[in-house]
Amino acid sequence: MDDERSTRTGGEKAEKAEKAEKAERGKRDRTGEGPFAVWDPSTLVGSRAALPPAPTQPPVASPRGAPGSAPPNGSAPAVPAPTAPRDDRAGIPAPPAGGTARRADSAQPVFVEKIDEPATPGEQRAKATTPKDRTEKAARKQAARQEAEQPAAASESTITLWGGMGSGKSTLLAALSHAVQDPMYGKWSMWPEDHASQKFLSDLAHTLYRDRTFPPATLNEQRPVRFTLAGDLTGTRFSRGGRRRWGRASRRRELTEFKVSLRDVPGEAFDLRSQTGAALGGKLIKDLGASRAMVYVVDPVREWQVNGDEGPLGDDARQSADFFSDVLGGVATEVNMRGERHGNKLPHSIAVCLAKFDDDRVFRFACEQGNVRLNPRTGQPEVTDAKRLFDGLCHAFPHGSLREIQQQIELYFAPEQVGYFVCSAVGFWIDPERGFDFENPSLVNPVEDHVRLVAPPRPVNILEPFLFLRGVGPQAS
Repeated sequence: MDDERSTRTGGEKAEKAEKAEKAERGKRDRTGEGPFAVWDPSTLVGSRAALPPAPTQPPVASPRGAPGSAPPNGSAPAVPAPTAPRDDRAGIPAPPAGGTARRADSAQPVFVEKIDEPATPGEQRAKATTPKDRTEKAARKQAARQEAEQPAAASESTITLWGGMGSGKSTLLAALSHAVQDPMYGKWSMWPEDHASQKFLSDLAHTLYRDRTFPPATLNEQRPVRFTLAGDLTGTRFSRGGRRRWGRASRRRELTEFKVSLRDVPGEAFDLRSQTGAALGGKLIKDLGASRAMVYVVDPVREWQVNGDEGPLGDDARQSADFFSDVLGGVATEVNMRGERHGNKLPHSIAVCLAKFDDDRVFRFACEQGNVRLNPRTGQPEVTDAKRLFDGLCHAFPHGSLREIQQQIELYFAPEQVGYFVCSAVGFWIDPERGFDFENPSLVNPVEDHVRLVAPPRPVNILEPFLFLRGVGPQAS
């Protein structure tokens, strides 16, 4: 009996010891799991746990499962490095071993501490930014991106001079330096961009105003002539504010300036079928395509020389369109290849200048139209409607080429970007005592095989085409 009792007592003690050993083993297992043992699977983000902030001082590394000291200030264990071993049971990085086991209710303050952590300076600035600031910032970024993506284009101030043989391009350029001195346009000055341009313009002006002869025809390609026109339009009819405002003169000065780049080349270069045109035509077309403004000089005198009642007056029977049509077709092709076409129009502005208004044939034709008046300020004749004169010449020479030029201008250029002007680089003879003499209007005096001007030139409408191309024109007063 005693043996049975002792055996039963020994079994109970062994069972109690076994239970105590299991409880102690479970306690050790929970200690190794650390705070991750109490987190819900919903805390996993992207198969990784939403970890608490790392301590300021990392704990001393120890082998997995070995006991270690608890982190200071009761903070959570440090985030293990990506190369650390992974716990196969949780599918997350294994926590560092050691430290006292955490209670379930101690896990929640860890997240509260993370949420209440002070924002970084960058986050504070982002929060302080208003929706309006963000909109403006996005608009600036979009504008900068569009500007960077926009293809490089030629400067809008680049004006190309264009015209056939003997049309008067060099003479027009020579007269420009004195035309800017007319007070009708305000106060203007001409500033060459380099010494070569200054010498070229000075030589042309000296020939026209000092020698009183026409500049010789350009035979070779000249380097580009670059200069800046700077003016004060205040109080003129070109001022955007008008001459007067509320019955009182405007005191606000209206300053404007623009750069001009011209290339004076032989007129024959614009005939692409000539030897000179074959050599220089490609460069001219590229220059015209890259520019956004052009001054096209039309020589109406050639119409009488080639298509007059007496037939061609010389060996050269080329018409005005021979220096225009092929070049314009090349410009259109160049612009289309660059992807710069504006619908079915060129992006260019063009000033069509009917030159040599002082020639007796052109002057008499305009008078017969009733299209001429005397300028009360200068006493010189001027055309009241330049487009009407151009259209009249097209009808007067049905077999000429001006009609072809007119049709192509209307086809390739937007109407608001086309301006017509009647120009004279020398002007008319004005008698000091009697004024303008209708029977003797010419300033040109033929002398043997050349001509000489009987008085200094007085240009008519030389600056207007350039002002038009820069968006400056007479304003309604």
